[in-house]
Amino acid sequence: MDLAALAAVIGPPPPAAFPVDWPGVEQWLGLRLPDDYKEFAERYGPVLVGEWIWVVVPHDSYRGGAFRQYDQRQGLQRAIRAGDPPAHPYAFHPEPGGLLVWGESRGGEYHFWDTSVSADPNDWPTRIFTQHGPNETWRLVDAPMTEVLAARVSGSPDLGEALPAVSPPYAWDFAPLVLKDAPERASFPGTPLALEVAGQAARVEAVTGMPEDYAALVGEYGGGRLAGVLRLLAPGAPKGFDLDAEEAVVSERLRSRRAAGERVVPSPIAPEPGGLRLWGVFDGGETCWWLPVSGESDEWPVVLLDADGLGWQRLPYGASGFLDRWLDGRLDLPVLSLSAVPRPRVLFPPGVDPAPPATPAEEGPRDALAQLATIIGEPRTGGHTYDWPRIEQSLGVRLPSDYKRLFAAYGTIGINGIMIGQPEDLQPQHEEQVEYLDWDEDEAMPVHPAPGGLLWCANTEGRDCIWWDTGDPDPDRWTMVWDVEFDRHTFPGTLTELVIADLTSRLAASLTGLNPSADGPMMWF
Repeated sequence: MDLAALAAVIGPPPPAAFPVDWPGVEQWLGLRLPDDYKEFAERYGPVLVGEWIWVVVPHDSYRGGAFRQYDQRQGLQRAIRAGDPPAHPYAFHPEPGGLLVWGESRGGEYHFWDTSVSADPNDWPTRIFTQHGPNETWRLVDAPMTEVLAARVSGSPDLGEALPAVSPPYAWDFAPLVLKDAPERASFPGTPLALEVAGQAARVEAVTGMPEDYAALVGEYGGGRLAGVLRLLAPGAPKGFDLDAEEAVVSERLRSRRAAGERVVPSPIAPEPGGLRLWGVFDGGETCWWLPVSGESDEWPVVLLDADGLGWQRLPYGASGFLDRWLDGRLDLPVLSLSAVPRPRVLFPPGVDPAPPATPAEEGPRDALAQLATIIGEPRTGGHTYDWPRIEQSLGVRLPSDYKRLFAAYGTIGINGIMIGQPEDLQPQHEEQVEYLDWDEDEAMPVHPAPGGLLWCANTEGRDCIWWDTGDPDPDRWTMVWDVEFDRHTFPGTLTELVIADLTSRLAASLTGLNPSADGPMMWF
């Protein structure tokens, strides 16, 4: 459908065109995209059509950008498929011939191109997945994306009643995508590591069913204890290093705990369909897994679990990419008990006790902001400045240094539905939130500006208010409180540490929802 005909149905596009680097986008996706979609994207940009359908257009935004939307939706569909494969008989990009999302609605409808139909993207039909509570349905609309949009707005027996006439569609004020900020893909499959072996390497022959980079690693060096602290597992290796045997033990332990009602990582676990697959075990009890997001094992990201099997973190690279950065001391990961320091690239084969290094790695202090960056990504610009003396003078208290560092690095930010109060707005937002407090007098807590009172600092999409407990004279020792009128949850750490605990599933009373199938939290900048 040409844009003039479409505009007569959905309303005219915004005055300014929306630039898109199509060669870069298509290279990142590994797919050419339909011509009608590209023409629509350049004229309309990211828009809400008919107050109902959000069209995914390559952009950079508070939601983390189009690539994060792609990965999150595709990953979620793979997780849904794993729970009921017959009801979801489709591949999802980047699986070969996979469905690729182009839009979603306010009514739980997700629109996908079916890339398996033709090598010519202009021939791709749309498959619509509808999710209403426990009811999940698929339907095929054999028409280009722009015709589907027009039919949905106009109303049709197959797609539903007509949508409100909105002219023009609501356009979000999002920036064009800068391809250098696109999520890293170069780490899949990754370059095999070069290691020194302390003894005779126990090489493994013809390793299959795992990413090529790890297969090459154990094929060259075999299993063993890397840097003296991480057991790399390999098929057929001796006891304690055999991949299948160790996975069976660890997986069964986690599944048993889950069956008993205990909290564990919110993901299927091998041998469950789509389940996490074990490949490494730290001496401290933390474990390394692959998440089979597709039929191509070289695209499997690493998921780390803490020693309890509850806290988890998905990384945007495969095993080699993770090991290379971890050995260099570039990753201060919150789910690991070991700090970020360089470690020797030495593998001790089974039966060889790691000798103390001549210069042992000194475990350094942990940096909560650096740990948060491993989850949400490094700051894009940094250097945000605020008049802290004036802000603190207006509040009548000093503010925690972790809060100041967070805003200096990222500026205005929301993390997976946790909307953190901007420094200039803390005072008016605090006063507004205090007005909404409704609690019995005998259960009330002191509220700022009362000495040691609660000071508002954030809201969540679930309408929780998060407060600093300012009872300690040192703001860096303030603790966190939320749901103060009802269950009154507390956290003995900083705001940054609270966010990390929530994003790694270590809060008993979670603030938001996240699971390993999502390619990171949604971000607002």
